[in-house]
Amino acid sequence: MTGIRDYASIMVCVGRPRRAENRAALAASLAARFGSHLIGIAAREATLPYLEDGLATARPILIENARNAALEDLAQAETNFRRGAGTLPDVEWRSDIQPPADFIAKAARAADLLVVARSSSDSTRRLMSIDPGDAVMAAGLPVLVVPQESRAILARSVVVAWKNTREARRAVRDALPFLQRAETVTVLVVGEDAGDQGVEDVATHLARHGVASRTRRVTALSGSPADAIMDAALEEGSDLIVSGAYGHNRTREWIFGGVTGDLLDRSPVACLMSH
Repeated sequence: MTGIRDYASIMVCVGRPRRAENRAALAASLAARFGSHLIGIAAREATLPYLEDGLATARPILIENARNAALEDLAQAETNFRRGAGTLPDVEWRSDIQPPADFIAKAARAADLLVVARSSSDSTRRLMSIDPGDAVMAAGLPVLVVPQESRAILARSVVVAWKNTREARRAVRDALPFLQRAETVTVLVVGEDAGDQGVEDVATHLARHGVASRTRRVTALSGSPADAIMDAALEEGSDLIVSGAYGHNRTREWIFGGVTGDLLDRSPVACLMSH
């Protein structure tokens, strides 16, 4: 049996809307649980208005106004982060005026776990936050995608959505700090080929890491595989699903289908995903 794992550093993406404080509070609670350094991050582009003469970039006042607006939004994001982090002692704030996806992808080198919110319809999302699917595919570390209103994840019960792939194997390894502290871990395999996915090997491997798990197979589906995973999480009282992430890049946009896309769009509980 190996020792208990921890995330030494957790990074959380925070935006301007006040409910972003929820995400900071959730990340702070995880940092307290794992003894982690907590890094809050935000980025925003300084967008210029379109003018028919095409001279917007040549007008200093427009550039200055755009920069000030970006700085104001970043300052509000920092306020949200510090409110959410509360009295947690080991915290850090990073922000910049640049495309959020680029900034977050580079900043992720400083963390073991990245926390982002599920997509919303907020107009500010386009300016200040990264699409969770982009984060999963580009960050190079596990990404915890959380509902917008969640302020905590207990993870006493965890469902591992298992498929015998590289992505799922990495997700299980990346989730060990959660799995080793959980009271119940269910390794779930879904589909007609459920018997061929090596789920017993996964349970044995987890046991060597001190994780007592049980296996569950769902072969007859009344809905999609993602529906079966989400239903199992609700049945088990789980507030965390662990899953590999599957997608491909097309013109700098990650295209998802099947389980990954459905979990990103519709999961009622947090999802820890690795690519």
